[in-house]
Amino acid sequence: MDRHPSRARSANATLEPRVTAIVVAHKVCASASGRAPLDLCLRSALAEDWIDELVIVDHDNAEEISSTLRAFRADRRDVHVVTADPSLSTAAAANVGAEAALGRWLLFLNADVVLQRGAVARLAAAGGEAKQPWIVGGRLLDLEGRERQAARAGSLNTFSAIAVAVQWPARPARARRREDAATKVGAVSGALMLIPRGDFVQLSGFDEQFDTDCADLDLCRRAVAAGGSVLFQPDASGVQFEFAQARKSRKVQGLTRFAVKSAQTPLEKAFASVAGPALVVLLTLRDLVAGKPRKNR
Repeated sequence: MDRHPSRARSANATLEPRVTAIVVAHKVCASASGRAPLDLCLRSALAEDWIDELVIVDHDNAEEISSTLRAFRADRRDVHVVTADPSLSTAAAANVGAEAALGRWLLFLNADVVLQRGAVARLAAAGGEAKQPWIVGGRLLDLEGRERQAARAGSLNTFSAIAVAVQWPARPARARRREDAATKVGAVSGALMLIPRGDFVQLSGFDEQFDTDCADLDLCRRAVAAGGSVLFQPDASGVQFEFAQARKSRKVQGLTRFAVKSAQTPLEKAFASVAGPALVVLLTLRDLVAGKPRKNR
């Protein structure tokens, strides 16, 4: 990895950075090949011309990983490492990174996502004429090039928690004229999300009461409620490595909080009052169906 920024990056750094990439490194496990996939994630961020600053949030890692991150920071003038208390939620850790950022735009990037070249410029271009506060998300692919769920079409409400729990597909409609055009959606994934720093501050950042899941859904819902736009740009993509999903208890916590915060109508409020137990049942049934062997035809 290059130990010093390029001349162009150094020149940009003397001005206000354009994009600050924020990567929350949470309980990273060192692999046989070193720090991968975190290492690949950081390499891809530093290779993007639009990213002038990289903020790595060291969140509840072993000393071996923390030491490696500190050494990495020492070799780069455009990299900063901040520490988030282990007791904080991942949403709160992302906010810690945002507070340290200086860029006009914030790119929230999961530590298991490797950016494809030009993705950040395409995200920024998509938000150029969007209503503020705006959020633009990109496309996520697995290691075999298959598309993962990275956006939810339509408006979000309390019952969206059910759709997320049972993993109902909610892919945004493709633009009729151009397949690479950004489309308006209800929410995009926080694994690859760009937002102006001023808009993020206006929205008070991520709700830190979300333990692990749904803080991105909530931020998108609040952006739309504030009169803004949420867009999905399929031409800006990243490859996401396979990682274990959050424990059921954490998923229920996030979905329940989302349901409660989104409730507006009497029917939605009635569901929100029993959302916790109902979502436990739905997730249990989903796991049972997923684990059930298929019958031979």
